[in-house]
Amino acid sequence: MSKDNFPLFPWSWPWCSLAGVPLRPLELFLSRKFTFSYLILIWVFWLSDMTGPANDCYITGGGNSCITGIWPGDLVDAPIRFFTSLLVIPFFHHGTTHIMFVSMSFLVFVQSFEVREGAIRTYILFMICLSVAAIGVSIGMHIGELVYPDSEFLRGGFARNWNGGSAGFFGIIGASSHQVRKVWMVPAIAVAFETWNHFFNGIGALTSAAHMLSMTVGFLLWGYWISSHSESRAVKENRDS
Repeated sequence: MSKDNFPLFPWSWPWCSLAGVPLRPLELFLSRKFTFSYLILIWVFWLSDMTGPANDCYITGGGNSCITGIWPGDLVDAPIRFFTSLLVIPFFHHGTTHIMFVSMSFLVFVQSFEVREGAIRTYILFMICLSVAAIGVSIGMHIGELVYPDSEFLRGGFARNWNGGSAGFFGIIGASSHQVRKVWMVPAIAVAFETWNHFFNGIGALTSAAHMLSMTVGFLLWGYWISSHSESRAVKENRDS
């Protein structure tokens, strides 16, 4: 199908069908099961005070998010705990700004992708991108520690835990690049935002690295999937219409 038939942007209103028709509550939930289930869970955990600080947080205490968060050192010291934590880290957040940022991004980017591609594909892609970002950045930190053993920057990264859904949804953003006319447009917007987020909003370099790695994985993986294995649901619907 010609790219000219694709929309300019891959985003939809979170209360409408793909065709822009407002949906009833049950229809709306079923059209975006992953997005709304995720949002409900993270806010239940947050309002139940099941959280803890990113820094000065230890495996034996400091809230459930401290216990279950990703600790980069665990990749070598406790790999079972590291890989188990990948399943739960998207559901815990360190602060109000963090959870609000993730919630708004899900309501814009993730639900837009899910209404086109379905809950299962969205969840699997989300978890793959989040996991690759966590593993990739952790490996980079370990290699960096070997090269620069006295680095305060790396020491700070190892001393805190990492969690939240932002690394995962950046992968969804990367994948959604293939749902528009100009494949470079969405990554360009995301890179511009992350540049502002890092240099002007003060987000850490390791966090930005995880976001960009996740977006790259989502872009490459979804592009490979739709070109080599299966047409996306959105492509099929547009072709058949």
